[in-house]
Amino acid sequence: MTAVAGGDLAAFRTIVELHHKPLISFIARFTGDRDSAEDIAQEVFLCVFKAAKDYKPQAKFRTWLFTIATNLCLNEIRNNKSRPKIADLPDLHEQEYPIIAPEAFSPQKTAENTELSTAVRKAIQSLPENQRIAILLRRYNEFSYSEISKIMGISTSAVESLIQRARQNLKTQLTLYF
Repeated sequence: MTAVAGGDLAAFRTIVELHHKPLISFIARFTGDRDSAEDIAQEVFLCVFKAAKDYKPQAKFRTWLFTIATNLCLNEIRNNKSRPKIADLPDLHEQEYPIIAPEAFSPQKTAENTELSTAVRKAIQSLPENQRIAILLRRYNEFSYSEISKIMGISTSAVESLIQRARQNLKTQLTLYF
């Protein structure tokens, strides 16, 4: 970010290249809309570029980046005032972030996995907003509880509680599959 603040566009390009796919994956899962994920990601990177001169490395860059993304996703959802749509499975696979990797290539296994993937996506989308943010950051982006607490602006114990409740809600909703 220091190089970006100094006007180094190659440094900014490197930041975008390193974080674009995981950011798109998170945004698409959170909003349920692949098209808006691209737009929100562009907005995130625009915010990063604009803030380069004022950036103070108080937390990991990745934590700061996902904090911006989370806030922009929440704004998008609140502005649309509708429940997020379910992201298309092919779109998520296309981005090299499959929800569930197929165990075998048989048509039956593929159909079972597709059905389970759809059920998991719907269950995640039905979670309360804070639970959904916490579980997506933990499960799909591998943030620590401490990093999630910084992103969400809550205590680590609150994150633990949110993730525990999210897992319990998912377990309840997905009992038919396990």
